[in-house]
Amino acid sequence: MMRIVLVLGLLAALAVGLIAKAPMRLVYDALAPVGIEAGLVQGTVWNGQALRVRVAGTDIYEVRTRLSPMSLLTGRPGVTLSVADPDIIMTGELGLGGEGVRVWNARGAASTSVLPGLSRFAFLNDAGVQFYDVSVSFDRDGHCLAAEGVATSAALADAGASYDVDLPILDMTLFCAGEDLALNLSGQGPVLDLEGVIRLNPREPRYRIVATPHDRDGGRVLALLGFEADGARWIADSDVQEEG
Repeated sequence: MMRIVLVLGLLAALAVGLIAKAPMRLVYDALAPVGIEAGLVQGTVWNGQALRVRVAGTDIYEVRTRLSPMSLLTGRPGVTLSVADPDIIMTGELGLGGEGVRVWNARGAASTSVLPGLSRFAFLNDAGVQFYDVSVSFDRDGHCLAAEGVATSAALADAGASYDVDLPILDMTLFCAGEDLALNLSGQGPVLDLEGVIRLNPREPRYRIVATPHDRDGGRVLALLGFEADGARWIADSDVQEEG
């Protein structure tokens, strides 16, 4: 019995060693169906680097990955990843399975310019978003299966400061809106309250944000920021904008 265990252990170690020495390009070939592509790929599955990585229509300068050997024994290969780019810095874990790809324990900071659907708002251009404890899963067609995590941004507060108006910090949570990864956002302050949903579909981003000002200054700033009046509320809606 002990001999069988030793043989199986040696075979497992050999399999791990062979997989670890495989070219990193194989991982990106496996990720291609979910919309992740890379230009220059160097190294092995054990320790690799990719430049000019394209994810959901966004270009990332550099992604470094390192294999987690124990994940091979579970049948669900996983790697530790770090992302370095002028618009996004992130660390996390990446796993591949039969259903698609999963990222978990992700944290970092990103420019709103890499988030689909936000480019219309001038005050959000190049604004920062910090995210924590993010976990997302996509199937092989890039559809959102599960998502959780939190994010914050001072973009609206910074925009208000330029008009000498106290606007709130934006608090956001990630979730799946149908097949799309989405952000549920909210903010409360002395001048206005705000809530909405942004669907981060790179091909067809959608958003609907509703703000309720508490005084005249709130409405004035919302108009300057691209919101449309709707009774006591001010609304930014991608569908309405397209019809207009």
